[in-house]
Amino acid sequence: MNIEELTSVVAKKHGFTKAFAGKVLGTVVETVRTEVAAGRVVKIRNFGTFEARKSYGKVRAKFEDSPNFFRAAREG
Repeated sequence: MNIEELTSVVAKKHGFTKAFAGKVLGTVVETVRTEVAAGRVVKIRNFGTFEARKSYGKVRAKFEDSPNFFRAAREG
């Protein structure tokens, strides 16, 4: 589900216009984003916790640099 679909569901369920529901959801998302960017944890009861975490990245192999990779896998 994307933000447009969520906006439609909220508007339909509560009798709001899509424009009003979009503004409300936009404000919620922007507030969560701002708080997390500032290093604070946002907890919404019965929904979830949002927090920034340090990402250490992933180790990835460059297959194009290793022409024998697939041949070795088939032989081994």
